Amino acid sequence: MKYLEASISTLSKEDLMVKIFDAIVLFTRKAIDRMKTDPNDIQGRHNLLRQAQKACGAAIDAIDFEAGGDLAKSNAGLYQFWYRELVQANMTGDVARAEGVLPQMEMIREAWA
Repeated sequence: MKYLEASISTLSKEDLMVKIFDAIVLFTRKAIDRMKTDPNDIQGRHNLLRQAQKACGAAIDAIDFEAGGDLAKSNAGLYQFWYRELVQANMTGDVARAEGVLPQMEMIREAWA
């Protein structure tokens, strides 16, 4: 665990954002797959969507609102929308909610790479 903490703490802001978006996309994809292949695995779905939600929160927390101006506010709004959609997907089991935001997540992740 100390290695992971040390490796994260030494990342540049850009590399950290790539890692955060990697997590958002990864856990959202896994949750979608779980919801499709095993719709009765509510705990599995919950665990994966919670990880994606936490990563969305980390993306919001990493925004520099002072330096970013309107773009920072716009990005925060987008990440909050994703978070809400993932919460709804988790609460209702509606895979379409998670599938609906995944392309945006992948596009933003590629922009950071």
